Amino acid sequence: MGFFSRRSFLKSGALFGTGALIFPETSIRGFNWDVENKDPSNHKTLKPKKLERGNKIAVTAPGGAIWDPKEVVRFETLLKNMGFSVVLGETLRKKYGYLAGTDEERAKELMSFFSDPSVDGIITMRGGWGCARLLDKLDYDVIRENPKFFMGFSDITSLLNAFYIKSGLITFHGLVGVNSWNEFSTDIFNRVACKGENCSLPIGGDLGKSFVQINEGVARGKLIGGNLSVISGVVGSPYFELPHDSILFLEETNEEPYVVDRLLTHLKVANVYDRVKGVIFGHCSKCLAENPNESMPTIEVIKEHFSTLKIPVSYGSPIGHIASKWTLPVGIEVEMNASNGELKLLESAVG
Repeated sequence: MGFFSRRSFLKSGALFGTGALIFPETSIRGFNWDVENKDPSNHKTLKPKKLERGNKIAVTAPGGAIWDPKEVVRFETLLKNMGFSVVLGETLRKKYGYLAGTDEERAKELMSFFSDPSVDGIITMRGGWGCARLLDKLDYDVIRENPKFFMGFSDITSLLNAFYIKSGLITFHGLVGVNSWNEFSTDIFNRVACKGENCSLPIGGDLGKSFVQINEGVARGKLIGGNLSVISGVVGSPYFELPHDSILFLEETNEEPYVVDRLLTHLKVANVYDRVKGVIFGHCSKCLAENPNESMPTIEVIKEHFSTLKIPVSYGSPIGHIASKWTLPVGIEVEMNASNGELKLLESAVG
C-alpha cells in the first residue's frame, strides 16, 4: 500500500505515470456485520458540489511526508492551469519522521479545510502511511455539515471510506498530487468530478491488455473499496463497513504474492466477501516474489481466492498505483461487467 515499498517508503521517490447471498450474522474479532440490506452509514448520503473553474482547492498531506518540495510546486501550477485557485496546507512542508506532521497537526488541518467555507474541494498530495491514525481524531459531524469534494487513493483509502460511513459523504478514489495527471486520468476526473456524468468508464488503450475475467457476469451495488492493505487494517473497526450488496474494488502495490494472499485471506475470514455482489481488482503493481521459484504469480493468488465465488470478478481495471487511473466515487450505485471490464456509474457523484 501507499506509494512506497514497506522496505523503503521513508524517502522513496513518488510514482508517476478496482445474485447476492444472504449469510447469518457473524461476529469477527468483536465486530458484527449487520445483515440488513441497508447503508451502514446511518446518515443521508451527501454529494459534494461539482468542481468548477474558479473553485478553491485545498491540498493537504494527511499521511506520509512530502520529501520533494518541487512536487508541490508542480501540482499547484497544474491546478491553477486547470482554472482552480489553490491553498496549500502546512502539512506539505512538515516532517515528523515519515509523517507529514504529528497526528494532531494533520487532523487539525484536515478539519480546518472542511470547516472553511471558502474551500470547495480537498485533494491529497500523496498516500504513504498515517491516515488511519487520524480516524478517531476527526469530527464527522463537521464533515457531514460541510460536504466537500475529497480525493486520494492508497493510504487515503481509510479516510475515503470513513467519511462515507461516518458522515454519508461521497468521496473519490483517484488522483493525488504526485501523480502525473495524464490525459486519460484527467479526462475521467473532469467527467466524474466536474461534469457530474453518470457514465461508463473505459479501460482504455494498452490497459486493456492486462484485463482478466475471473468470473463472468454483471452486478449492481454501491461502490466501496480501495487499497487492499489499508482495508485489511481497518476491517472490524467502525470506520469500514460494507453496505449489503456492495461492489468491492481493490488495488495493491509492492507486496509479495504471499502477502497479497494473507491480506485476501483476512478479508475472507472477516466475511467481507459475503456482503459483495461483485469484485473489481485493479492492479497489483510490482507485487513480485523475491524468489519466483518459491512462489506463484500474484494473479494466480487472486484467481484462487475469487474463482470459487459465485459473483462476477475481474482483474486489471485502471485502479491503483499506475499512471492512468479512474476517479471512482465511493458510495454511489454502479454496474460492473466482469466480462469486458466496463464500469457504469448509475448516478452522478456530485450535486
